[in-house]
Amino acid sequence: MSKLNSDLSDNTIHGSIPYQIGYLFQLITLSLRQNLLTGEIPPSFGRLSSLQVLSLRSNQLSGEIPRELGDLSQLRSLPENGLSGTLPPELGKLSNLQELWLTSNNLRGDLPKDYENLKNLTTFEISGNNLSGPIPRFIAKWVNLYSLFVTDLQTKGLSFPESANLSSILSLTLRNCSITGSIPPYIANWNQLRFLDLSFNNLTGGIPSTFKNLFLYQMDLAYNQFRFPEPETHKTFPEEIVRKYCPDGQKKSQYNSTSNFYVNKPANNWAYSCNGHFYGDSMADSSKFVQKVTCGAAVTGASLYDEARLCPNSLKYYGFCLRNGNYNISLYFSEIVFTNNDDYSSSAKRVFDIYIQRELRLKDFNIKEMARHSNNVTIQSFEASVREHLLEIELFWAGKGSLYAPPSFHGPLTSAISVTPTTVQNFEVNRPGRLSKIGIVAIVLGAVLALILFLALMSRLGWIGDRELRDANSSTRLDWPTRVRICHGIVKGLKYLHEDNPSRKIVHRNIKPSNILLDGNLNAKVSDLGLAKLYDEENPYKFIQEKGTVVYMAPEYAMRKAITEKVDAIVLHSKGRLSELVDKQMPNEHVVMKQAKIILELAMRCVDQSPTLRPTMSEVLSELERISN
Repeated sequence: MSKLNSDLSDNTIHGSIPYQIGYLFQLITLSLRQNLLTGEIPPSFGRLSSLQVLSLRSNQLSGEIPRELGDLSQLRSLPENGLSGTLPPELGKLSNLQELWLTSNNLRGDLPKDYENLKNLTTFEISGNNLSGPIPRFIAKWVNLYSLFVTDLQTKGLSFPESANLSSILSLTLRNCSITGSIPPYIANWNQLRFLDLSFNNLTGGIPSTFKNLFLYQMDLAYNQFRFPEPETHKTFPEEIVRKYCPDGQKKSQYNSTSNFYVNKPANNWAYSCNGHFYGDSMADSSKFVQKVTCGAAVTGASLYDEARLCPNSLKYYGFCLRNGNYNISLYFSEIVFTNNDDYSSSAKRVFDIYIQRELRLKDFNIKEMARHSNNVTIQSFEASVREHLLEIELFWAGKGSLYAPPSFHGPLTSAISVTPTTVQNFEVNRPGRLSKIGIVAIVLGAVLALILFLALMSRLGWIGDRELRDANSSTRLDWPTRVRICHGIVKGLKYLHEDNPSRKIVHRNIKPSNILLDGNLNAKVSDLGLAKLYDEENPYKFIQEKGTVVYMAPEYAMRKAITEKVDAIVLHSKGRLSELVDKQMPNEHVVMKQAKIILELAMRCVDQSPTLRPTMSEVLSELERISN
């Protein structure tokens, strides 16, 4: 009989694998990768004596690895499934085996001693499992290794062997394996090495001087116990910021890592760090760390989920200068990357752990599993105590989930984070020059007054009926298209100030009825720029520090948050029954009522408590133009 090759990958095959496949004795290659297969691997596969390549990657298989597979001669890959149990010692009989992929399963126990016989291995990847025990010394004798990928061993400290001759190795990853001691200088003799990841261990000492002879594309040594001199001009570690910018923060820096660390300046009250690289696309740069919703996808909920920050290994957020006390923390998630049916990424999994204040709060968190689908939303809420004015939130990838599924962007992902005190007293940030209680009350009263003034403007425009402040002598009657045109003119004026001004952005800061003028043709003009300011993106907090008459202000002033041009978007707030705001003299036509509802809902978005959720004037103008057309 002639030999057979069977490639059934990427076919959306459902159900379990038929045991009858085990009777195809002439089968050389069997590829069932990237399907939707469930159930166990049939033990009958052990009868496929001619089989050289078996690929079951990216399915949803479960159960244990059949020991019968030890009778095969060329077992190749079993990654990214839900396989459980221990590694069968029988696989150690496969002396001709070249590639063994067992990533992202639920395997436990030690690496069997019988695997010492796998001396022809070129690739050994076993990350993202629940394995325990040390890394066996016999791995140092696998001289043909091209790629070694071991992560997240549940074991006590171990050190590198005294010698190892992995002269052919290109990629070495021993991440989060509790390795102690120093980095051995002999690694510098592996002149083929291009990718080195020893992050999240307990290594001490420093980088061997012999490493200068290596030509590395990627090297990650973050989160070890190295001691390097810290330049006085570049102290941006979290505790250092607390010490420098928070009056009571005196904790000294204990951090030492090579992760990227970003601080929002000049406020210095929020920061994040990102560590690692994507194993399926090791050359991807930081531009991939912010992902946008894919074309055609519609996230359930607000535009808050249109973008998400993504990080390969560890994504940390730091809140500085918080008043000590208890806080409610909400993390907002939506899987907007693994969504495409065409490339089967919609079947991929994103799994990571959630730490708050360095305490594990959620293990093996799967966004799609919790949200029940891609592009759906899930919010995870926690309570945490802040001590020494520092909050730390970490999303940590422990090697689980889909590693190589396109677009190969594994690791934690989040859309937003909300941190609020459990009591009002905790809300004040511990910074000099904060607003007094009298000032906050004055701002709130000013906001209420501005709402009343806005209702008066609505009355003059004829948007609300006689029973809502319609001051009754007005003889001007405006038809619906005119009212829409007036709104269009107001927004167009603000858009010019915010976005089209040739010099710099201008924030009006005093939008109210008396500052909206109508000419003889009822065209709206934004007037009175006496309180307007040039907007400085580098210092969005400067307006808070100014003194003067309290005018109509957005909540950011009272909350001491960053001030942006979106403070001018605060124009309306109402709870429900929006249709009652429409002038009763307007014709009860379907088109009019539909447009009125859209405009009023747009106004509601403009008064969202979160500035990031308020639309820009360009977005408002675009919506109004769509209505007009």
